[in-house]
Amino acid sequence: MSNGSLDRHLRGEDTEALPWNKRLEICIGAARGLHYLHAGAKRTIIHRDICVANILLNDDMEPKLAGFGHSIQGARFMSKPKPIKVNHYWGTSGYMAREYFKDHAVTDKYDVHSIGVVLLHVVCGSNHLIMPTEHLENVFEENIDANIKGKIAPECWLVFKDITQRCLLYEADERPTMGEVEVELERALLLQEQADITNTNGHYT
Repeated sequence: MSNGSLDRHLRGEDTEALPWNKRLEICIGAARGLHYLHAGAKRTIIHRDICVANILLNDDMEPKLAGFGHSIQGARFMSKPKPIKVNHYWGTSGYMAREYFKDHAVTDKYDVHSIGVVLLHVVCGSNHLIMPTEHLENVFEENIDANIKGKIAPECWLVFKDITQRCLLYEADERPTMGEVEVELERALLLQEQADITNTNGHYT
């Protein structure tokens, strides 16, 4: 893709820092793509390797999912699909859900965990974070990307942080669906845009 990967832009490799609103738009596009894979076809498709390196950006900076080499097809869409057993580990370190190692089985909630890690990297601007088992709040506050610090409206921040934390919940069944993730990210962007209209200096505390 002409603009490379999201990873490249977050690390600032020969690119300008992505504005916060554009980061949100990219996250929404990625969530929409995963929502379609999970619920838009007759059978659920689990990507299994969602990470910032596998979200590519076209000429218009619109995201396209890549890295489908190890995706798997589940049963026909159900409200609660059965876990699919896998015989070998595959994925990007730091993005793989805990149940993958415990039960050797995955559902669509595996991808939800992975997109949660993507959201965390989007706000922190780094692909080298250590994922904690608890106190995730500290990761947000201590590692926020300096390029967007002070640029996020408080109302938007609360929604974004909440959906990210829900994606990263320990129990797979407690994580939201990708449809919910998409809706919440769209709500976060709307709140940001509304706040930007009245906040002419573009700085938030």
